[in-house]
Amino acid sequence: MGDGGTTVVGDGVEGEVEESGAGVPLAEDWRPSSVAISFVTDRDTVLCDFSGGAYEPVTGDGPPRWQRRPFRFEGVELSGDRPPHEVRAGEVELEIGSRWRPYGDAHLVTVHARVLSESTGKDRSDIALMLFQVSLSVTPADGGRIREYDGVRSLDLDDESAELRLRYRNKRVYAVGHGMAADWELHDGACIRVFLDPVPAYVVPAVETTGFAPESEAAMALRLDLLERIDTDTAEVLSKLDAFVESFSGWVTEQEERVGEYGDDAPTARSITRRARTALRRMEAGVDLLRDPEHDMLRRSFALGMAAMRLQLRQTAVKNGEDPATVEEPGWRPFQLGFLLVSLASTVDEGHDDRELVDLIWFPTGGGKTEAYLGLAAIEIFRRRLVHEISGAGTAVITRYTLRLLTAQQFQRAASLVCAMEILRHDDPRTKNMAPFSIGLWVGNEVTPATRVEAKHALERLHKASRPKEANEFQVESCPWCGASLLPEAKAHDRAQYGFRLHGRDIVIHCTRGDCRFSDELPVGVVDDVLYDEPPTILLATVDKFARLQFKPEAGSLLGLNTPFRQPSLIIQDELHLLSGPLGTTVAVFDAVIRMLLSRDGATPKIIASTATIRASDEQVRGLYGRSVALYPPTGLDGDRTFFSRPVESGEGRLYVGLMPQSLSQVSAVIAATAPMVEIPEVLAGATDTGTTRDSYWTAVMYHNSLRELGRSGTLIVDDVNGRLEVRSERLRLPVRRIRADRVLELTSRRGPEELPNDLRELARSVDDGGGAVDVVLSSNMLSVGIDIPRLALMLMVGQPKTTAEYIQATSRVGRGRNNGVVTTLFRSNRARDRSHFETFRGYHEALYRSVEPTSVTPWSVASRGRSLAGALVALLRQSFSTLADNDAASRLDLSDHPMREAIDGLVATFVDIVSCSEGTEAEETAEEVRRLLRDWDRRARMARDAGSTLLYDRRKSDDDALLKRFGQSGEGWLVADSMRSVEPKVAVQVREPMEGDGRGTHPA
Repeated sequence: MGDGGTTVVGDGVEGEVEESGAGVPLAEDWRPSSVAISFVTDRDTVLCDFSGGAYEPVTGDGPPRWQRRPFRFEGVELSGDRPPHEVRAGEVELEIGSRWRPYGDAHLVTVHARVLSESTGKDRSDIALMLFQVSLSVTPADGGRIREYDGVRSLDLDDESAELRLRYRNKRVYAVGHGMAADWELHDGACIRVFLDPVPAYVVPAVETTGFAPESEAAMALRLDLLERIDTDTAEVLSKLDAFVESFSGWVTEQEERVGEYGDDAPTARSITRRARTALRRMEAGVDLLRDPEHDMLRRSFALGMAAMRLQLRQTAVKNGEDPATVEEPGWRPFQLGFLLVSLASTVDEGHDDRELVDLIWFPTGGGKTEAYLGLAAIEIFRRRLVHEISGAGTAVITRYTLRLLTAQQFQRAASLVCAMEILRHDDPRTKNMAPFSIGLWVGNEVTPATRVEAKHALERLHKASRPKEANEFQVESCPWCGASLLPEAKAHDRAQYGFRLHGRDIVIHCTRGDCRFSDELPVGVVDDVLYDEPPTILLATVDKFARLQFKPEAGSLLGLNTPFRQPSLIIQDELHLLSGPLGTTVAVFDAVIRMLLSRDGATPKIIASTATIRASDEQVRGLYGRSVALYPPTGLDGDRTFFSRPVESGEGRLYVGLMPQSLSQVSAVIAATAPMVEIPEVLAGATDTGTTRDSYWTAVMYHNSLRELGRSGTLIVDDVNGRLEVRSERLRLPVRRIRADRVLELTSRRGPEELPNDLRELARSVDDGGGAVDVVLSSNMLSVGIDIPRLALMLMVGQPKTTAEYIQATSRVGRGRNNGVVTTLFRSNRARDRSHFETFRGYHEALYRSVEPTSVTPWSVASRGRSLAGALVALLRQSFSTLADNDAASRLDLSDHPMREAIDGLVATFVDIVSCSEGTEAEETAEEVRRLLRDWDRRARMARDAGSTLLYDRRKSDDDALLKRFGQSGEGWLVADSMRSVEPKVAVQVREPMEGDGRGTHPA
């Protein structure tokens, strides 16, 4: 606490120009003069304890020195009608007072301590007038109690808010700090003291999967070696599945029986249990479907899907170093098996009532969501092959991700399942005569080759590269089955060391190990043209790649258009929470077209989505897909507990620490916060029985909310932090650990697609394997979307992220291995959001998921239609009419042709129906906009025909007459984007140094 100041102000906010005219940052000019805490009590009097230290100068020769003089004021009685107490601590004058306001039948009280001494204007002289290491705590008067500090949580803005309030009713907030974080002490469920904490810390317990008694019938149902026999030992397997469902049924009944305990909140509790009962009915329907004597093909599909997952999970354990002879028999986690049973009927039955329902897997990060939906995909793929034979081939499942990096990472896991399915196709008699299984990666062409010619050139560059792994444009780095590297560390003349070879016109990807089942060819494809010619069984794609449908009519084959195969029947959308804002809005427009194209044969695809953080999912899914949503697993009545998961009983988990330095610039704060974190490995190395190694907390992840802040940290790490480490090592008697400049890694969108796989390899490298581990990672929000490096366990968050969802996702990236994560958040005191989160640190972290904010998509708004509707309309018509497909066929649109007009009107009507389901108020205006675009297209097509010229879709030369134009192209045309991220033209900015110029622009303003 300083003198004469008020609130700390930081060194600029995001978006400000700091370089010009800022002078000395205000954070270094002003120091806080007070701290306070607010709470609710039912008594007219409270008792306050206030302590700390004052420093007196020590006279004599040598450098300046100060002597600490502790002080403590105990039992200071405060009430509404009593003036503040004025006291002295050394040379410092201060007051301890309170403000009382009525709050129902109680009082809302703010207790404060404030320095009264005036500043001398000299920093050194002011030290004697400051208070340090202050502590303030308050207890109620005898017989009184401190009540819950409600804040805004008593306002139920919607049904979901009411449910969150009920579920987290035991996670109560009893105080809010001002300038410091509030904390409280509980005894027998009652709050007996509130106090301020300068460095708050809270352990968020890890979430564990609930289990069953080891030899119980329900536990046996989780075993994949049992489930894969459902087609032969049907009665035995079904009895185990019945026991599993019965266990869930018991939990649902128990929750329902408690509804009456909630009084006025009983209707809210009943809505929670109603969803659980619905999930139970769907689970029972899944088992009944497997029991039906007429569904022999389904039982066989289920058995094959379980066999494939068992093979894949066993092989994954072997890849991770386990002995094949002693690998533990793989099995499902309970929530995974429950999901299969809940979603089974609506996935395999095209006419099922729940077919239009989006099943959303909502489970914490690292909980196994990917394996759950891959298991369902395997069942559906085998079912299509068994029921529809050759027409069931082609693309069956489309799995979509929002980021190319995330797509490439998940590709390895899905490819491993496809390899297992291929092995079954060769070895299992139940798969006799099935067409081959394959998986395709469909992402941006700066990541993978678009054509066979480009692929050939990419292979040539690979052979010439001195470090082939850094020149790999095919994205597949290791064999998905055995894990063998597909490329040598350095250039090699032996082509057998390369897992890529040219066979005719095609690039064949194969394992480099001769004893691998896939040494001849892996069932993976990454070249766009090959995917169009041979649609893969599972297509992994980025959401924005589907914008290519407006330019590439041949891409329709991935949707089953103009092929002998049935259309894809299952769409999986990973990380659904990322489909929000501008990206989600644009994706939703094209999704309307994709859903229309996928229902060409009369059936609609089943949609599965997954996320770890979401709020208002009904609105988001309605906006994206025009469908209702069912969250799985259903929540219970108690916080984060469901039938399938719960916080660990020991309370162990991720440690969150909060820092909000005041009267200190952000630059100095980053240096001061980083140095102790970098020292942790040396502290652990000198300790015994810690259960950790030097590698456990070796790599510090510095997470930033903007590239500007990241760039600032990058300039500090090597010089300033290293300088601080040298000074601290002498004082703490620790070995000096310096951050090596070549071991600082940036993980941002500025990294090229060929660099990111190498970055992930570097991050996975342990310091115990030769000392080449990364020291510091400078990361943007790219880290929060699916990066999974188990060895990372240490993070510094430079500023509070803008949303709680991002905060949860980002911090969940550390502590995923054998060591729990440590997250230190460096709050900026001049930012209202940062200050609020710091002052309510405990209440916020006790119920993180309660604070997740809703996201929104507005696909049919005026601005969105202006950006995306034209491209979506072209994609719909080019993919629907073969006469309009070719690039030079835009001039063939003729609305005076009655059959064509009638067919187009039918498509438009269906399109508008989809809009109505998503956002009914915008349907009429969207229909009018579509008709206006069609009239404009018809006008230009007629003009081209009359002139004897051709109207192209996509111009080849600058003077071509084209319906569409890209950003940067001139002339007439509808402005469209290549991807769903490029929805606005880019602006080139030239930065000039001061006084630089050519004589123009000399106006004094």
